[in-house]
Amino acid sequence: MLTSTAIDDVRFSVTKFREGYEQAAVDAFLSEARAALAAWETGIPDGAPGLRAQDVPGWRFPPTKFGNGYDQDEVDDFLEKIAGALLGYEGGAAESAAAASAAFVVPAEDVAPASVVPAAVGLAKPAAPGPVLRSSALPDKRFSATRFREGYSQAGVDGFLVAARTALAEYERAGEPTLTSTDVVNVRFKPTKFRVGYSQDEVDTYLDEIVLAIRHHEAAGRD
Repeated sequence: MLTSTAIDDVRFSVTKFREGYEQAAVDAFLSEARAALAAWETGIPDGAPGLRAQDVPGWRFPPTKFGNGYDQDEVDDFLEKIAGALLGYEGGAAESAAAASAAFVVPAEDVAPASVVPAAVGLAKPAAPGPVLRSSALPDKRFSATRFREGYSQAGVDGFLVAARTALAEYERAGEPTLTSTDVVNVRFKPTKFRVGYSQDEVDTYLDEIVLAIRHHEAAGRD
């Protein structure tokens, strides 16, 4: 997980004759992000940090065209890491999983059509009976990496899995659920084309498993 000290060491490529992000604005945001992560790392001695995971994806920086700026793709990738780290800490809070479904949703025109649909419709055939996916299995899940074909943002997927693990753990101990099967069906991840991402098919298949697990708990709660 990204740490506050790692933010001090990050360096972005400088742009001059192509559009970048204003350096001062990015640097100011990184200072805020560093303070938020440091607060979590030290037990939040002064109260909850101001920056939350759900704030990061919508952050906007003034563009530069002819002056020095920071490479936009590099900054965007690093912001996803910051959001994932914050969401990891927020996973202990009751609202974190609900925030996750909003934190990594991007406008419909920016994403490929989602292949995650309600299990009764989205699965080619009924799933074979088997053990229900448990929260303890999620940290060990690995997906194939993509680079020259479209994948899903790794930070977005990782952050959502933290929220899904929290939600499943709540269901398992009969606590207050923080994520519903509908939330999982509706989640969208930022696509990657020329940067490393996760295999969309593998992620979609695993999300189907999470949907089935949550629906199992939802049905049990209605009995």
